[in-house]
Amino acid sequence: MQLYQYGVAFSYSILKTYRTMRNSMFLTAVLIIVLSCKNNSDREQITYKKYDNIINVKDQIVDIKTDLIFGDAGLSIADNFLVIDEHTPNGAKGIHLFDKNSFEFVTSTAIIGKGPGEVNRQGGVVYNATTRDLWVSDHGKMVLWKFPLDSILSNNHFLPTESIPLNYELFISRYSFLNDSIAIGKAITINRDKSFEVKTAKLNVNTNEIVQFGYEHPYATGKKSHSYFALSKKHSIYVCPNIYCDLMTVCDLNGNLKFNILGPDWEKNKDNRKEYFSPTGVVVAKNYIIAAYLNEAGIIMDKQQRPRGNSPSKLMVFDINGNYIQTIETGHKFIRFCVDEENNRIIAYFNDRLNPLGYFKLNL
Repeated sequence: MQLYQYGVAFSYSILKTYRTMRNSMFLTAVLIIVLSCKNNSDREQITYKKYDNIINVKDQIVDIKTDLIFGDAGLSIADNFLVIDEHTPNGAKGIHLFDKNSFEFVTSTAIIGKGPGEVNRQGGVVYNATTRDLWVSDHGKMVLWKFPLDSILSNNHFLPTESIPLNYELFISRYSFLNDSIAIGKAITINRDKSFEVKTAKLNVNTNEIVQFGYEHPYATGKKSHSYFALSKKHSIYVCPNIYCDLMTVCDLNGNLKFNILGPDWEKNKDNRKEYFSPTGVVVAKNYIIAAYLNEAGIIMDKQQRPRGNSPSKLMVFDINGNYIQTIETGHKFIRFCVDEENNRIIAYFNDRLNPLGYFKLNL
């Protein structure tokens, strides 16, 4: 009888232990799921109350001196060259190449005009490193011209013969090449009320097929959809900093959301008077996301009380996981910038310095 009672007690103890273990495993599983959801939530939305690690480089800016006179212009790196593309060319050509190491002038291209191969109204310039081509937007003829880099360097009078028409319904503006034929970037789409929105799009330059692509933040619609673009094949991401929202979206190259960065003014700019991540641009360089940041009124008055566009003096730096690193204060308003990774420096076109073109070391 005692043996029987002992056996029953032993069996009950095993059953109780099993139930305890089962409950414990169940609770552990639930905890893992909850933590997993929390981690996903944290990963997909990173919020900052302030950006207060400010590094001032005003006294570190080095002038880049050139006899070439040009106005508002884009800056980019293509192979071993600094490319300057004028938005309103002063001379006969609109694109200028400099040696990125010495800043010596090399050549100019993109003959301005209405004839065959000439650029009527120049837009942006994008370099495809895979094929070594510059793609030049011509908003007058509504085409993208293909300028092979070797042809530019070997022929001072080069006129492109290859182009693809720009799509009126999905007009690609800022973009980067994923490979020899596919570009991802920002495109403008016109609404029925004649307003326009900015959408992420994918373009095949071989077939000229363009489609909307990837994640869009649900709050960033209408005017608040206006954003810019940078792509990194090295880190398999693309980055979309927003102008009228204190928001930066980071996605993988399949268009899936990785995370949103929400800044201190998130959802505060109801009247769209302020601009945050400036049209000046964004770059993914080394292991960092570097974006021009204004956080001021987009339109201001000059000394004669005439309205004019405002420009940033700051660059925001995040790592590729969305962690805020620092704010670079240049002490001067600039309208364009690019990053020369090999020489570890940022090149900018300033609009309030005697010599507008300059650079400073990128110390991160």
